[in-house]
Amino acid sequence: MIGKVTGKLLSKNHEHLMIDVGGIGYVIFVSEKTLATMSSIDRNQEISLFTELLVKEDLLQLVGFLSEREKEWFNLLRSVQGVGAKVALAILNALKPEDLLKAVRLKNEIAFKSVSGVGPRMAQRIIVELSGRKDILGMSDSKSELEGDIEENSFLLKQESHRDALSALQNLGFKRSEAQEAIAQVSLDNAEANASEIVKNALRVLAKGSNT
Repeated sequence: MIGKVTGKLLSKNHEHLMIDVGGIGYVIFVSEKTLATMSSIDRNQEISLFTELLVKEDLLQLVGFLSEREKEWFNLLRSVQGVGAKVALAILNALKPEDLLKAVRLKNEIAFKSVSGVGPRMAQRIIVELSGRKDILGMSDSKSELEGDIEENSFLLKQESHRDALSALQNLGFKRSEAQEAIAQVSLDNAEANASEIVKNALRVLAKGSNT
């Protein structure tokens, strides 16, 4: 098992890095967020990544992470039926480990549905399969209890705003699925928007969709 790789950066593209470790070039697949973090690192500079080796019938593939917590969540997500390495990386690209923990504990499906490739059923399955796991129940937010309470309250307020916005859009005659997609889209641009702001911006998104 290759759990961590430290070496000189040889090259990088849109989906992986190559790291020289003692004359051997390791190709390591990473998320867009990790690539963005590496954008300021020049060729031949030393970097370190925590890694997970994926073993398939015809392929050995290394996946890299900035922290052990990210790696832990990658494996937790892959343990969910239907979630492969590509989707797990997409989720980690959109949500930090602390956000994932809150989303699972608060059963916030919208957080997962905002990720490309994750539909309503998969979002629900992720929460159902992970929420009762002992390793997640024992996780710490790595912040003070006061900070955690503030963030949790903020998270609950966002959920309430999304529910109110969804109800308003459905009352205006939009289908639940298209309203949810519009809400997820506008929430990516402004995560702090209240219900009225979400509805206003979602109507713009829906109007554009109807004109295409």
